[in-house]
Amino acid sequence: MAGFQNIVDIQQKMTVNNRRTVGQQVSRSGQMTVAQYLTSVPWVFTIVPHNFLYYPQVRDIIQAIDNLDRQLPDYITFASSQLSWFTQNQGTATVASLSGTPTPNSQTINLTSNGTYKAGDFISINGYVYKITNDSTGSVIYINRPLIGSPTSAAPVLLGNACSFYVVAEQCPTYTLNPMTNGAFVEWSGPFVFREYITG
Repeated sequence: MAGFQNIVDIQQKMTVNNRRTVGQQVSRSGQMTVAQYLTSVPWVFTIVPHNFLYYPQVRDIIQAIDNLDRQLPDYITFASSQLSWFTQNQGTATVASLSGTPTPNSQTINLTSNGTYKAGDFISINGYVYKITNDSTGSVIYINRPLIGSPTSAAPVLLGNACSFYVVAEQCPTYTLNPMTNGAFVEWSGPFVFREYITG
């Protein structure tokens, strides 16, 4: 799978944004009120790509990126040997499925599984990735954002490095070729910004 995945795998740096939409207002008396707005809380990854890729060796990757551009979504994962630490679960569960049909937009779900979960573990339901917010040894699981779509009872749940993110390039930099012997080094104009493509 050439394209966005290659850029993710050989990144120099990554910024992750999955923060909720929260409004704050300070009154004249100095008191603060806080409100969370119910949104899908999409994942946004800002990836600083490696410069000095050798163009003759990566032109197929660049063409795949040009084909996707800022229009077409694609899947990225963090299962490579360099990045598996990001989505690797620390709980003991290796198999899970939904137990019962969850309430739409709920941040609490019930799972049938063979183990435990740790805060920060990743799960994927119907193609959307969530983080578990609390350690759990039971079937009740709290997730970081409202459940997207309408998954049904017994739907499979992917865990850890099996999770993949369906993203579109919100920002897709251009590149400059710096000539050298029999080719050129690629220099990117800026970072890639991948935003989760939510359709549910």
